[in-house]
Amino acid sequence: MNHKATAVILFVLYLILLECMLSNQNMLAMWLMTIGMLLEASVNLYDQFRRR
Repeated sequence: MNHKATAVILFVLYLILLECMLSNQNMLAMWLMTIGMLLEASVNLYDQFRRR
């Protein structure tokens, strides 16, 4: 899996999350944080269990 692409996607997602927090869109920010954390955990889990 290409970790650079995943890192860039998560970085952009967290930038959008920051903008939502600054514009007082708290519920959307919570959803974006949940999606980002789940995506990050999924990538790590995939790396742990893939065959080398």
